[in-house]
Amino acid sequence: MATSEEPAQPQAWCANRRVLLAGLGGIGAAAVLSACGDDATANTAAAAPSSAPGNAPLADTEQVPVGGGIVTNGLLIVQPVSGSFKVYDAACPHKGILVGAPQNGVATCPAHASTFSITDGARISGPTPTGLKEIKVHVDGTKIERTE
Repeated sequence: MATSEEPAQPQAWCANRRVLLAGLGGIGAAAVLSACGDDATANTAAAAPSSAPGNAPLADTEQVPVGGGIVTNGLLIVQPVSGSFKVYDAACPHKGILVGAPQNGVATCPAHASTFSITDGARISGPTPTGLKEIKVHVDGTKIERTE
């Protein structure tokens, strides 16, 4: 014969399971909402330009394709024409999301499709108010280094 306490345990388990599942659902919803929320706080660590110690090279010239570029350490490093290298802060001025590696001489922000010329960093299209911020560099042998 069952005592009056035995039925309470299955009900308590159901209540605890519901609380657990609701909590997990809330965590999942919070993650989704934060991903869809204000982009101003997204990618802040990735968007910060590299502060290489001393005069450490930003990249090797052989890593940067002619007519294209790479994104590394928050920087967009490009070679618009053979032997000419430019570096920009890769954070899109619109919301700070990092632009992608250039395709056909154009860098694109994946968040809102703003586009930028790799020749001068100028805004081509999209919601961004300005172009990319240029960072002064020089080439020492095969190493691309900051001049500032």
